[in-house]
Amino acid sequence: MFERIFDFIAGFWNVLRPWVVVNDFEGGVVLRFGRYLRELNPGLHWKVPLADTAITTSTVITTMALRPQTLTTYDDLTVVISAIVKYHIADVRAYLLDIWDSADVLNDVTLGAIKKIVASHDYSDLQDHEIEQDVLAIIQQEAEKFGVHVHNVTFSDLGRVRSIRLITNEPSAAQ
Repeated sequence: MFERIFDFIAGFWNVLRPWVVVNDFEGGVVLRFGRYLRELNPGLHWKVPLADTAITTSTVITTMALRPQTLTTYDDLTVVISAIVKYHIADVRAYLLDIWDSADVLNDVTLGAIKKIVASHDYSDLQDHEIEQDVLAIIQQEAEKFGVHVHNVTFSDLGRVRSIRLITNEPSAAQ
C-alpha cells in the first residue's frame, strides 16, 4: 500500500519538478507537449512543469554482441559468424526520436551488412581483416542515419559448419 503511494508521489514529483539534470555520460531531448523542443547536453536544465518532458540516454561507448548467424559464402560453403559491435550515440535527437528500438535497429543493420559481405566473398576471403572493414563501412553509413557512430566490428566467431535440416511429416504440437 505504502509502495503505491510512494510511487505515485515520486511520479508526480517528476512531472512537477522544474529542472532536469543530465549526467556527464548522457544526452537528451526535451519534448513540449510531445513535440521536439531542444537537445540536452550534460548539466542542469530548466523545464516547464506539466508541459515539458525530458528524455535522456547514455551516449558513451558501448558494445553489443550479435547472435551467431548461419550464412552461405559466394563459393557455396556454409559458415557461422558472430560479431561484436562497438559504438556510441553521436546524435541524441535522431537516436531517441527517429527510431523505435535502437538495439534492434543496430542489430538488424549489422546482421544485414554481414550477410551482404559474406554472400559476395569466398570462404578464404573471410579470414582477412579487410572483410570486417567492409562490413564496418556499410554499418557506419546506415547507423549514421539514426544517430549512432559505429567504431568497430569484430568477428568473434567464424567457422565452417555443416547445416542439417530436419524435415518431417509429423504435425506440430500446436495443431
